[in-house]
Amino acid sequence: MASDSNKELAGEIAYVKALAEEGRNAPLVGGALYVIWGAVITCASLLTYLRIVGAVELAFVGDLGFWIAALAIGWGASFFYGRKRGLKPGAFTIGNRTATAAWFAVGVYVSLFWGAALLFQSRFSAIGVDAGVIFGMIFPIAFGLYGVAFYATAVAARLDWMRGFAIAAWIFSLAALYYLEDARHFLVGAAGSLICAVLPGLILMRREPSDIV
Repeated sequence: MASDSNKELAGEIAYVKALAEEGRNAPLVGGALYVIWGAVITCASLLTYLRIVGAVELAFVGDLGFWIAALAIGWGASFFYGRKRGLKPGAFTIGNRTATAAWFAVGVYVSLFWGAALLFQSRFSAIGVDAGVIFGMIFPIAFGLYGVAFYATAVAARLDWMRGFAIAAWIFSLAALYYLEDARHFLVGAAGSLICAVLPGLILMRREPSDIV
């Protein structure tokens, strides 16, 4: 086991050294995780919007169980893929470690907020607060945190193009807040997830190394 770990570390060092000699930074890995979450939330949000406006008649779409299933799919796919992600060259560089920590923290907090909003519904009713408004804050909060994660990742990995996605995420955060309690709130969520998760994920997937250390 120790020998295998030493070989992996040696391979990682050699890979990063080769990049440094070429004047390049280690590419970010894990673009598939962006695509997974972006696709899940885009589909769930779009279907919820279509249900609200009457274009989709499936009773379960947009309900609590529907969103629980969407989150379960996202987390399940993330853990399945995450094990492979750590084996790719450059996975332990500062840029990749920062991205991993930032996005994991975003995912955990947003999930905790959603769970707490669900758990505290009776408390909201007791103080006269509409639980729907609390749930509606999830997209503004999530996109705001997306922007922070993108910006931190851009600085750590020296990827200036990613700052543009940080700005886009903040714009979607404000748009989601503006359309609170409006069916278009879910259109904003779908568009934001597509642009601020699926798109950068596809860009990263094209750039990341495919070889395993």
